[in-house]
Amino acid sequence: MSRWQDQFMSHPFQDVWDKIVSKSESLTVDDESIVANVEEIARLRKVVSFISSLIDSIDPDLVPVSTWQSFHSQCQPCLKEISAYESNRNIGHIRNANNNHIDNLLTYLRPYVVNPDNAAKAAMKATREYTKAISEGVEEFKNQVIEYSQEFKNHSNELNELKSKFITEFENLKVTHEEVEGLRIHYFDGVDEKQSVESTVDKFVESISDFHNKISDYHIELLESGSDSIASKINLAHETAARSSEQISTLLSDTEKQLKELRGFYIRVVGREDKDGIVVGGLQDELNSRQSDLDEFKREQEIRYRTLNEQIEGLLPGATSAGLATAYRAMRKSFSEPIKQYSRLFYISVAILSVIAFISTIDSLLTDAAFIKFVDVTNIGNLLSNLAHKLPVILPMLWLALFASKRRNEAQRLQQEYAHKEALAKSYQSFKNQIDNLKDGAKEQLLEKLLAAAIDAVAANASSALDGKHEEKTPIHLGLDTTLKQLEKIKEIIQFK
Repeated sequence: MSRWQDQFMSHPFQDVWDKIVSKSESLTVDDESIVANVEEIARLRKVVSFISSLIDSIDPDLVPVSTWQSFHSQCQPCLKEISAYESNRNIGHIRNANNNHIDNLLTYLRPYVVNPDNAAKAAMKATREYTKAISEGVEEFKNQVIEYSQEFKNHSNELNELKSKFITEFENLKVTHEEVEGLRIHYFDGVDEKQSVESTVDKFVESISDFHNKISDYHIELLESGSDSIASKINLAHETAARSSEQISTLLSDTEKQLKELRGFYIRVVGREDKDGIVVGGLQDELNSRQSDLDEFKREQEIRYRTLNEQIEGLLPGATSAGLATAYRAMRKSFSEPIKQYSRLFYISVAILSVIAFISTIDSLLTDAAFIKFVDVTNIGNLLSNLAHKLPVILPMLWLALFASKRRNEAQRLQQEYAHKEALAKSYQSFKNQIDNLKDGAKEQLLEKLLAAAIDAVAANASSALDGKHEEKTPIHLGLDTTLKQLEKIKEIIQFK
């Protein structure tokens, strides 16, 4: 088998074409009486059968491979048109398949048909398919005509029955018409000099119309004459009377209420007459009594004011000293707790250093030779090695002890400064009174000195006592500073000698 035959057999158009052949064989029309639709289906089936026969008779070795690719490109839209017709039954899809795609497929294969017998067989097969499709359409149309004819015969019997019923009903209607005609003559034309019912009814209508006109005129005069109607006047008078009654009731109620309030206010202000006809009580008597009380209270308050003013002026010179003393006492007490805390921290640090120092002297515990074996102090190397291992613990604790001691000393120094200020503030007034009792010669000079000392004590900042003394240095820095100072002293002694 050649390469062209292999490509022909495995080409994708084979599957698409098989689906077209399968779907075309099952195509039908919804209405076989439309000849154009039947011919479109028949032509599609004829050409599909013809092309299938051509494909079977063509030698694949004589057909280029590109032809099958083009054939495949036309088979796909053709299959879509057929599938679309099956879904929506629109014959336009079959017409598009015939005009656009089936004709192109014919043009692709016709040049490669070389065997007349095979072409004739294909044409004969196509003709049979076309004839078969036309015959099926005609046969289906014939069956429908027969069905319609049978249905017409069945309906013919029903029509005969309806005809007989119609004739019977018509006779009944004719009798009813004669009766209605007699009634019409009796009601509208009259019989034998008797008036017709219509004339009698007309007379009654005229009489009723007269009564209606009279009633309408009275109704208009009574109700519909606008503001001049009787009903409007009655309603207006009723509404006016109702409003006036409401206003009078409201005014009477308000007047009685106000009169009651005025009577109560009069009694409250002027008073009430007793059995003897004398007016007693009331706000007037109360106002007179309150006026007397206020005058008495005013005199008492003036006396009390003068007394308090004299006391305040007498105590005012010592108020400043008392306020300063109070402030200094509060500051002095504020340092008590820090002093206690730093003292505890110092004692704890010293205790921990003592424990570490004791532990550093122990070489071993619970040995066979002794319960506790201390480090051999004669061996300086072991002693220094043991000390070097414990320096990371000893130095922080030593620095903490020095820090706590320094902070405690600073707090205690500040507390003493504020205690001194407090003592000076408390004794200032006493000193001033004693100086005032002296003779005039030394009084002014002593007062100036006392005032200057008090001002200096108040102006001095207690924290200035710590200036230059609160630098934070580690034990190493302290040791180096002390060593340098000692070296300077030794240097000076050597130079002096």
